[in-house]
Amino acid sequence: MNFIDKALEEITIGEDFVQAMADIYEHTEVREKLDKFPAWIRNIITVIDYDTELSMNGLDFKSYRNVIDALTDMGLIKEADILTAYESDYSQENADICYLKLALNNDYESFWNRVYSYADKNIKS
Repeated sequence: MNFIDKALEEITIGEDFVQAMADIYEHTEVREKLDKFPAWIRNIITVIDYDTELSMNGLDFKSYRNVIDALTDMGLIKEADILTAYESDYSQENADICYLKLALNNDYESFWNRVYSYADKNIKS
C-alpha cells in the first residue's frame, strides 16, 4: 500500500487529503503509478506540482497544458485562462503580465479552498 492508497482509506476531508498528496515529493516512486489512480487525484498532484514550480521558478517557458486541464476540471477557469493566454505568447513581457494575474499570487487562500472543495466532492463520491 502506498501513501495515496493509505490516504484514500483514512482521510475523509478534502483539505487533509490535498495536504497528504503533497507527500508525493517524499514518495517519488509513486509517480510511475499515477496513471492507475483516478483523474481527480492526478489533477490534485498536478496542481501541487504547479504551485511548487511557480513558487520556486515563476512561470517557465513551457507548455502548461496538463495544468490547464487540471485547473479546468477543478473549476478554476480564470487561472486556466491566464495560463492559456501565456501559452499563446511566451515573451518575457507576457510572462510578467500573466504571472501577476495568477490566483496563486493574488488570492492564494481562495485558490486552495477551491482545490479542497474539489477533493471533498470526489472523496465523498
